[in-house]
Amino acid sequence: MVAGAIVIGVVVWLAATAIAQDDVSPGGKPSRTITVTSTATVKVTPDEAVVDLGVRSESAAGADAFAQNAKTMQAVLDALGSAGIANKDMQTTNVSLEQHTEYRGKPNEQRVFVASNSVQVVIHDLSTVGSVIDAAVGAGADSVNDIRFQLANPHEVRTDALHQAVTGARAKADALADAAGTRVVSVVTIDEQNYQQPVYRAAFDQAALAATVPTPIVPPSSLQVSETVKAVWEIA
Repeated sequence: MVAGAIVIGVVVWLAATAIAQDDVSPGGKPSRTITVTSTATVKVTPDEAVVDLGVRSESAAGADAFAQNAKTMQAVLDALGSAGIANKDMQTTNVSLEQHTEYRGKPNEQRVFVASNSVQVVIHDLSTVGSVIDAAVGAGADSVNDIRFQLANPHEVRTDALHQAVTGARAKADALADAAGTRVVSVVTIDEQNYQQPVYRAAFDQAALAATVPTPIVPPSSLQVSETVKAVWEIA
């Protein structure tokens, strides 16, 4: 009789354990879940511009081309400094020297060395973008390859977008759970799906380099910061 009672007790304990674990997967995670994705977009005004400026020089001698290029680029850097650009906001992105052959195979065939130097400039006062470019061109820059408007510190607005995305994910989960006659208990996992640095690129007409009037540059009124999250919620 004692042995029988022990057996019955073990069976009852095993049954209770099975019931308690009915809603838990073998991996220890809840088996009753809802998975949703949510995207939030926040608009914000850009606060800096990035411009790529270049200088190109040609000569029959490589050393001469390189020296002339360096002299012109230094004049451009000095002009940028006079326009209010700090040294920390100027960065060399390319220095190159190439040999080209003109009129190849003809009696007047000749070698030409082409030296190039590019610098990336960060402009914090957007109202001066046009005048900064004009100053660089006036000092000898002969290419403006790109103009990008962006955020100096996107962390705060990115955090705001993430918060809104997670809030939206919970709202979706609540709606689904309510429609299914259950309720959300807690979050199981949240994964950030994608993020891209908000940047607005503006085209620059190279013909404007020869213009004698100020270069008009109009920054965008806003940039869009988007965050997408995937969330798994445990339901009762």
